[in-house]
Amino acid sequence: MKMIKASAAFAGLFLLSALAAFPQSGFLKKGQYGFSLTGAYASNSAAHGLSGTVGVGLGGIFDLSFAAGHVTYDDTGEFTELTAASLSPQLTAHVIKQNSSRSPVSVSITVGYARDSFASPDLDLIDYKMWANTLMIGGTVYRDVRLSGAAYLQPYAGLVYSSTSLKISDPSSYTLSADDSLVSLGLGLPVVYALGPKALLVIQPGLTFELEKGGRTTFALSAGLVYIIK
Repeated sequence: MKMIKASAAFAGLFLLSALAAFPQSGFLKKGQYGFSLTGAYASNSAAHGLSGTVGVGLGGIFDLSFAAGHVTYDDTGEFTELTAASLSPQLTAHVIKQNSSRSPVSVSITVGYARDSFASPDLDLIDYKMWANTLMIGGTVYRDVRLSGAAYLQPYAGLVYSSTSLKISDPSSYTLSADDSLVSLGLGLPVVYALGPKALLVIQPGLTFELEKGGRTTFALSAGLVYIIK
């Protein structure tokens, strides 16, 4: 299954882009609660796609979020017009917060799961099913850099490890599987602008690098709103 590399890589990169781009508690102070709505576009040499994320920040420490995405793969050499629908719950803990302590940086740890369901005319023709399960753990270091007025930057660097199991089954339910893992480095530069005392607009470009020989580079662009409840 040559597809497994593209599947594992893109699932992991999409997770990292979504998680690092909008940890809403990164914009909250300790004790605050809030929620966020985010849209993201990501692209590399193997695929491109869109995702949307809804998140809740609890006490400025924990983030619970749920992402849904759609990925279109380029020529895989095996399946034509291959796409994937992805669902992903995620949990982030901000273990060190610059804006609520004397630390010069903030640190967060994230765990996530993704379920990708693939579709292709070639799979439909032979009535095969293909899906992937991905587990991920990552860590991010970020820092607030104040600009003039109501704006500031929040540059970050993060590492993520993802493990993917790709499965394909025939009409008799006979299933083949293949496993792959990936370590990636993500860098981003969120621009944060306060629309009011409780609303933030965040726009963030970012790059993610696969840390393996011949690894791909993924560009992601995210935009979203964070609303502080209290």
